[in-house]
Amino acid sequence: MSSTTKLACGQTLARGFFPSSNEPGAAASTPPAPALCKFLQALQSNIARSVASRTVSMPPWRARKNGMHTKNITGRPLQTAAKAFQLSEEEAARFLRIVADALPITRHYQLFLWLNGELQQFVPHQILISAWGDFAKWDLKLDLVSRLPGVRTEQLTRCRIDDLLKELHSQWVEADRRPILVKAAEVAGTRPASCSCPVHSALRSMRCVLVHGIRDARGGHESLYVALGSGSFLNGRSRERFLSLVDLVTAQIDFAFRQLAAYPLDGSGAEDPDGERLDLSSREQEIIDWVCRGGTNAEIATALEISPFTVKNHVQRIFRKIGVSNRTQAAAKYSESLREPGLAE
Repeated sequence: MSSTTKLACGQTLARGFFPSSNEPGAAASTPPAPALCKFLQALQSNIARSVASRTVSMPPWRARKNGMHTKNITGRPLQTAAKAFQLSEEEAARFLRIVADALPITRHYQLFLWLNGELQQFVPHQILISAWGDFAKWDLKLDLVSRLPGVRTEQLTRCRIDDLLKELHSQWVEADRRPILVKAAEVAGTRPASCSCPVHSALRSMRCVLVHGIRDARGGHESLYVALGSGSFLNGRSRERFLSLVDLVTAQIDFAFRQLAAYPLDGSGAEDPDGERLDLSSREQEIIDWVCRGGTNAEIATALEISPFTVKNHVQRIFRKIGVSNRTQAAAKYSESLREPGLAE
């Protein structure tokens, strides 16, 4: 069963059990857990068989040759995979809510809330990096989602993470494009020696790295997702059980990201530190980054864990600094400043 098929099955079930708020019957209560699990039994069985059929062991010498620990490469028979994948009633209900909540995502703020919601029970993380496009030509679009201060996609216009992505994509391909879980200390790209930007500072504090992706067989492009956390991803689960769930969860993450336009990145602002062109502080950059994504004051306050009143004051100060009178003008001027080569010199 392909990732697309699994995604479609999950979304069909989610629509039936969890109708969106603007659909008839949206106020209906969630069905009893036994009925929920009955509907999921066939789906779980098919996915377990799919996971087992795609599991191909990598010889230990090949893993060592590529600098990978052999424990990161797993091979298991069908019966073990099926047993490891079985969801509890609570997990089954949570997974369908995750699928249902992904359907209406149309804004980055909604994606931010979704990634920091119940998905954290399956893949607890503090940073999620998305890279998609042609890896062979290194023609990629990037997005970064995190609650950590200053760790935002916009930072990647000035401080690149290409070495990290190249290293992890290579390991993922060598692992036959199956999920890999490694210690951050084993990934050179998380330890840049000379950079003190918020993104690289956060990367140095991470403990674990989870890598998985999806290959578009028709277009030949790939989507790579890198989750990083300062604690363990396992949440008390066995390594085998955790990895058996990652393939299914990654399909939902990929679906959510594909519903949004890519954040505009280019190299023109790479040498412009700390928003000096527009005389913005680091906090003001964070806020205008959210303004560019369509966030309201209340939404920005939730994302940055500050009060809406503080956000309002920052927004008004930004307007005065860059000479605009509304959010649309502010977003346009900020985006233009990132693209205009003459301002980067």
